[in-house]
Amino acid sequence: MIRYFSLGVLSVLLLFAGGAMLLPSEYEVKEHVYIKASRKAIFPYIDNLRKWNEWAFKLEEEGSRLSPEYHGPDEGAGAIHTWKSYDGSSAELRVLESEPYEKVILQMSTNEGVFISEMVFTLEESDGGTVVTWGEKGDFGFQLVTRVVAFMADYESQVKTQYQAALEELKKATE
Repeated sequence: MIRYFSLGVLSVLLLFAGGAMLLPSEYEVKEHVYIKASRKAIFPYIDNLRKWNEWAFKLEEEGSRLSPEYHGPDEGAGAIHTWKSYDGSSAELRVLESEPYEKVILQMSTNEGVFISEMVFTLEESDGGTVVTWGEKGDFGFQLVTRVVAFMADYESQVKTQYQAALEELKKATE
């Protein structure tokens, strides 16, 4: 009897692992907003991680980023912002590359590098203003539980909603 029960539990676990392996490990999100301001006026809000408090982190719950710290230069390649969350997780946002008034490439690392994603901001002139695009690509790797949770929670849609709201705050801050 115990042998059949054990085989049943093992079968369920194998089915779960197999199903999780079939879920995509990679994700990609891209949102954009038109802002009636020049690229020169908008760029510092993206390139300087301290200015993210005025738009990207503005909608977060008060105190959700515990122990925020800044390292390296104030802006451009090498600028780093780190913080911890109430749930014990940690995050690091690092500017990898900065092309003034055109593009900023960042790396987001959570939980000491367990999850790493790349963010790219582009600024394109359009009709007397600027179209700002915020893209992110990441990979959950072989974290099977994370793949299932991300799938069930519709992770990409949630991130898109957050990014769109943050871009609207960027618009308010720069117009």
